[in-house]
Amino acid sequence: MLRESIEELRAHGQKALIPYIVGGFPDLEGSMELLLELQQRGAAAIEVGIPFSDPMADGPVIQRAHAEALAQGVSPGAILEALREIRERVRIPVILMTYYNPVFRMGEDAFAQKAREAGASGVIIPDLPPEEASGWIEVTSKRGLSTVFLVAPNTPLERVKRIATVTTGFLYYLSLKGVTGSKIKDLEEVRRKVKGIREVANLPICVGFGIREGWEAKVLGEVADGIIVGSSLLYALQEHGREAMMELFEDLKEALSGPFV
Repeated sequence: MLRESIEELRAHGQKALIPYIVGGFPDLEGSMELLLELQQRGAAAIEVGIPFSDPMADGPVIQRAHAEALAQGVSPGAILEALREIRERVRIPVILMTYYNPVFRMGEDAFAQKAREAGASGVIIPDLPPEEASGWIEVTSKRGLSTVFLVAPNTPLERVKRIATVTTGFLYYLSLKGVTGSKIKDLEEVRRKVKGIREVANLPICVGFGIREGWEAKVLGEVADGIIVGSSLLYALQEHGREAMMELFEDLKEALSGPFV
Protein backbone atom coordinates (compact mmCIF):
# COMPACT_ATOMS: atom_id res chain seq x y z
CA MET A 1 0.00 0.00 0.00
CA LEU A 2 2.81 2.41 0.83
CA ARG A 3 4.77 2.15 -2.40
CA GLU A 4 1.61 1.92 -4.47
CA SER A 5 0.10 5.06 -2.96
CA ILE A 6 3.20 7.12 -3.81
CA GLU A 7 3.43 5.68 -7.31
CA GLU A 8 -0.23 6.45 -7.92
CA LEU A 9 0.37 10.10 -7.06
CA ARG A 10 3.40 10.15 -9.36
CA ALA A 11 1.30 8.73 -12.19
CA HIS A 12 -0.99 11.75 -11.83
CA GLY A 13 1.86 14.28 -11.74
CA GLN A 14 1.58 14.75 -7.98
CA LYS A 15 4.00 14.45 -5.08
CA ALA A 16 3.56 12.90 -1.66
CA LEU A 17 3.72 15.21 1.36
CA ILE A 18 4.48 13.09 4.41
CA PRO A 19 4.38 14.89 7.77
CA TYR A 20 6.15 13.46 10.81
CA ILE A 21 4.55 13.59 14.25
CA VAL A 22 5.60 12.09 17.57
CA GLY A 23 3.23 9.60 19.11
CA GLY A 24 2.26 10.93 22.55
CA PHE A 25 3.06 14.58 21.79
CA PRO A 26 1.57 16.89 22.87
CA ASP A 27 -0.20 13.95 24.53
CA LEU A 28 -1.41 10.58 23.31
CA GLU A 29 -4.93 11.65 22.34
CA GLY A 30 -3.64 14.91 20.85
CA SER A 31 -1.15 13.09 18.62
CA MET A 32 -3.93 10.92 17.19
CA GLU A 33 -6.01 14.05 16.56
CA LEU A 34 -3.06 15.58 14.69
CA LEU A 35 -2.79 12.47 12.54
CA LEU A 36 -6.45 12.63 11.58
CA GLU A 37 -6.35 16.36 10.86
CA LEU A 38 -3.25 16.07 8.70
CA GLN A 39 -4.98 13.29 6.80
CA GLN A 40 -8.01 15.50 6.29
CA ARG A 41 -5.78 18.31 5.01
CA GLY A 42 -4.23 16.12 2.35
CA ALA A 43 -1.22 14.28 3.74
CA ALA A 44 -0.27 11.39 1.46
CA ALA A 45 0.97 9.35 4.43
CA ILE A 46 1.84 10.00 8.07
CA GLU A 47 5.09 9.18 9.81
CA VAL A 48 4.55 8.49 13.51
CA GLY A 49 7.65 8.58 15.68
CA ILE A 50 7.81 6.30 18.68
CA PRO A 51 9.48 8.23 21.52
CA PHE A 52 12.92 7.01 22.55
CA SER A 53 15.30 8.25 25.22
CA ASP A 54 18.27 8.58 22.85
CA PRO A 55 16.99 9.60 19.40
CA MET A 56 20.43 9.91 17.81
CA ALA A 57 19.23 10.95 14.34
CA ASP A 58 17.01 13.73 15.65
CA GLY A 59 17.71 17.37 16.42
CA PRO A 60 16.55 19.41 19.43
CA VAL A 61 12.96 19.97 18.26
CA ILE A 62 12.15 16.29 17.87
CA GLN A 63 14.25 15.37 20.91
CA ARG A 64 12.10 17.71 22.98
CA ALA A 65 8.90 16.12 21.69
CA HIS A 66 10.28 12.66 22.48
CA ALA A 67 11.25 13.75 26.00
CA GLU A 68 7.86 15.30 26.73
CA ALA A 69 6.03 12.22 25.52
CA LEU A 70 8.23 9.94 27.61
CA ALA A 71 7.71 12.18 30.66
CA GLN A 72 3.99 11.47 30.33
CA GLY A 73 4.68 7.74 30.46
CA VAL A 74 3.88 7.08 26.80
CA SER A 75 5.13 3.66 25.70
CA PRO A 76 5.42 1.96 22.29
CA GLY A 77 2.59 -0.35 23.27
CA ALA A 78 0.33 2.59 24.18
CA ILE A 79 1.00 4.27 20.83
CA LEU A 80 0.28 1.10 18.88
CA GLU A 81 -2.94 0.62 20.83
CA ALA A 82 -3.99 4.23 20.21
CA LEU A 83 -3.37 3.74 16.49
CA ARG A 84 -5.36 0.51 16.55
CA GLU A 85 -8.31 2.33 18.10
CA ILE A 86 -8.48 4.87 15.26
CA ARG A 87 -7.56 2.42 12.52
CA GLU A 88 -11.00 2.48 10.90
CA ARG A 89 -10.74 6.26 10.49
CA VAL A 90 -7.30 6.23 8.84
CA ARG A 91 -7.36 6.07 5.03
CA ILE A 92 -3.70 6.76 4.23
CA PRO A 93 -0.52 4.81 4.99
CA VAL A 94 0.90 5.12 8.51
CA ILE A 95 4.66 4.70 8.73
CA LEU A 96 6.15 4.00 12.14
CA MET A 97 9.57 5.48 12.82
CA THR A 98 11.31 3.84 15.72
CA TYR A 99 14.79 3.10 16.92
CA TYR A 100 15.73 -0.55 17.14
CA ASN A 101 15.80 -0.80 20.93
CA PRO A 102 11.97 -0.76 21.37
CA VAL A 103 11.65 -3.33 18.57
CA PHE A 104 14.29 -5.56 20.15
CA ARG A 105 12.70 -5.32 23.60
CA MET A 106 9.25 -6.23 22.30
CA GLY A 107 10.62 -8.81 19.88
CA GLU A 108 10.76 -8.28 16.13
CA ASP A 109 7.83 -10.52 15.28
CA ALA A 110 5.67 -9.23 18.15
CA PHE A 111 6.39 -5.62 17.17
CA ALA A 112 5.59 -6.31 13.52
CA GLN A 113 2.36 -8.07 14.42
CA LYS A 114 1.22 -5.23 16.69
CA ALA A 115 2.20 -2.69 14.03
CA ARG A 116 -0.02 -4.43 11.48
CA GLU A 117 -2.86 -4.69 13.99
CA ALA A 118 -2.48 -0.95 14.53
CA GLY A 119 -2.89 -0.37 10.80
CA ALA A 120 0.71 0.54 10.00
CA SER A 121 1.81 0.10 6.40
CA GLY A 122 5.55 0.38 6.96
CA VAL A 123 8.35 0.90 9.46
CA ILE A 124 11.53 2.98 9.44
CA ILE A 125 14.35 2.02 11.85
CA PRO A 126 17.16 4.55 11.29
CA ASP A 127 19.74 2.74 13.44
CA LEU A 128 19.21 -0.68 11.81
CA PRO A 129 21.38 -0.93 8.68
CA PRO A 130 20.13 -3.28 5.95
CA GLU A 131 23.20 -5.49 6.34
CA GLU A 132 22.07 -6.36 9.88
CA ALA A 133 18.35 -6.48 9.18
CA SER A 134 17.84 -9.94 7.64
CA GLY A 135 15.63 -11.11 10.52
CA TRP A 136 13.60 -7.91 10.46
CA ILE A 137 13.19 -8.07 6.68
CA GLU A 138 11.91 -11.64 6.94
CA VAL A 139 9.44 -10.69 9.69
CA THR A 140 8.10 -7.63 7.87
CA SER A 141 7.64 -9.63 4.69
CA LYS A 142 5.65 -12.24 6.59
CA ARG A 143 3.51 -9.61 8.31
CA GLY A 144 2.86 -7.53 5.20
CA LEU A 145 4.79 -4.44 6.35
CA SER A 146 6.82 -2.30 3.98
CA THR A 147 10.47 -1.70 4.81
CA VAL A 148 11.91 1.78 4.40
CA PHE A 149 15.69 2.17 4.50
CA LEU A 150 17.70 5.36 4.52
CA VAL A 151 20.27 6.61 2.04
CA ALA A 152 22.72 9.30 3.14
CA PRO A 153 24.48 11.91 0.98
CA ASN A 154 27.72 9.94 1.23
CA THR A 155 26.21 6.50 0.46
CA PRO A 156 28.03 5.04 -2.58
CA LEU A 157 25.77 4.17 -5.50
CA GLU A 158 26.78 0.49 -5.28
CA ARG A 159 25.45 0.37 -1.73
CA VAL A 160 22.33 2.26 -2.80
CA LYS A 161 21.68 -0.59 -5.25
CA ARG A 162 21.97 -3.15 -2.43
CA ILE A 163 19.72 -1.12 -0.14
CA ALA A 164 17.12 -0.88 -2.90
CA THR A 165 16.94 -4.66 -3.19
CA VAL A 166 15.61 -4.99 0.38
CA THR A 167 13.43 -1.86 0.42
CA THR A 168 9.76 -2.44 -0.30
CA GLY A 169 8.23 0.96 0.55
CA PHE A 170 10.38 3.85 -0.62
CA LEU A 171 13.98 4.97 -0.34
CA TYR A 172 14.34 7.67 2.28
CA TYR A 173 17.02 10.09 1.09
CA LEU A 174 18.56 12.20 3.83
CA SER A 175 19.12 15.67 2.41
CA LEU A 176 22.01 16.34 4.81
CA LYS A 177 24.54 14.53 6.99
CA GLY A 178 23.40 16.10 10.26
CA VAL A 179 20.37 15.51 12.46
CA THR A 180 16.77 16.45 11.76
CA GLY A 181 16.08 20.16 11.77
CA SER A 182 19.49 21.15 10.42
CA LYS A 183 19.55 23.53 7.47
CA ILE A 184 20.06 22.21 3.95
CA LYS A 185 23.14 23.92 2.58
CA ASP A 186 22.90 23.05 -1.12
CA LEU A 187 19.53 22.17 -2.65
CA GLU A 188 21.12 21.71 -6.07
CA GLU A 189 23.44 19.04 -4.66
CA VAL A 190 20.45 17.24 -3.13
CA ARG A 191 18.70 17.34 -6.50
CA ARG A 192 21.77 15.93 -8.22
CA LYS A 193 22.05 13.07 -5.72
CA VAL A 194 18.38 12.15 -6.05
CA LYS A 195 18.71 12.04 -9.84
CA GLY A 196 21.72 9.76 -9.48
CA ILE A 197 19.88 7.42 -7.13
CA ARG A 198 16.94 7.21 -9.52
CA GLU A 199 19.26 5.85 -12.19
CA VAL A 200 20.17 2.81 -10.06
CA ALA A 201 17.02 2.20 -7.97
CA ASN A 202 13.54 1.47 -9.30
CA LEU A 203 11.72 2.69 -6.20
CA PRO A 204 9.95 5.85 -5.10
CA ILE A 205 12.37 8.31 -3.50
CA CYS A 206 11.26 10.58 -0.69
CA VAL A 207 13.49 13.32 0.72
CA GLY A 208 13.56 14.32 4.36
CA PHE A 209 15.63 16.25 6.95
CA GLY A 210 16.00 20.02 6.90
CA ILE A 211 13.01 21.01 4.77
CA ARG A 212 11.48 24.10 6.38
CA GLU A 213 9.62 26.11 3.77
CA GLY A 214 7.36 25.63 0.81
CA TRP A 215 9.86 26.80 -1.78
CA GLU A 216 12.36 24.16 -0.61
CA ALA A 217 9.69 21.47 -0.88
CA LYS A 218 8.84 22.64 -4.39
CA VAL A 219 12.46 22.60 -5.57
CA LEU A 220 13.04 19.11 -4.21
CA GLY A 221 9.63 17.91 -5.34
CA GLU A 222 10.74 18.45 -8.92
CA VAL A 223 13.09 15.44 -8.59
CA ALA A 224 11.72 13.43 -5.64
CA ASP A 225 8.47 11.49 -5.36
CA GLY A 226 7.74 12.77 -1.90
CA ILE A 227 8.80 15.20 0.79
CA ILE A 228 9.00 14.34 4.51
CA VAL A 229 8.71 17.21 6.97
CA GLY A 230 8.98 16.87 10.73
CA SER A 231 11.03 19.38 12.72
CA SER A 232 9.54 22.54 11.20
CA LEU A 233 5.99 21.30 11.77
CA LEU A 234 6.74 20.26 15.35
CA TYR A 235 8.53 23.54 16.03
CA ALA A 236 5.44 25.44 14.88
CA LEU A 237 3.32 23.27 17.16
CA GLN A 238 5.64 23.71 20.16
CA GLU A 239 6.11 27.44 19.82
CA HIS A 240 2.87 28.70 18.30
CA GLY A 241 0.26 25.97 18.60
CA ARG A 242 -1.74 23.65 16.41
CA GLU A 243 -3.09 26.32 14.07
CA ALA A 244 0.44 27.47 13.18
CA MET A 245 1.44 23.88 12.48
CA MET A 246 -1.49 23.42 10.14
CA GLU A 247 -0.80 26.72 8.39
CA LEU A 248 2.74 25.58 7.64
CA PHE A 249 1.43 22.24 6.42
CA GLU A 250 -0.96 24.03 4.06
CA ASP A 251 1.93 26.13 2.71
CA LEU A 252 3.94 22.98 2.04
CA LYS A 253 0.95 21.28 0.45
CA GLU A 254 0.37 24.26 -1.84
CA ALA A 255 4.04 24.24 -2.88
CA LEU A 256 3.72 20.58 -3.89
CA SER A 257 0.41 21.02 -5.69
CA GLY A 258 2.20 20.84 -9.04
CA PRO A 259 1.54 19.66 -11.59
CA PHE A 260 4.94 18.01 -11.88
CA VAL A 261 6.11 16.25 -15.00
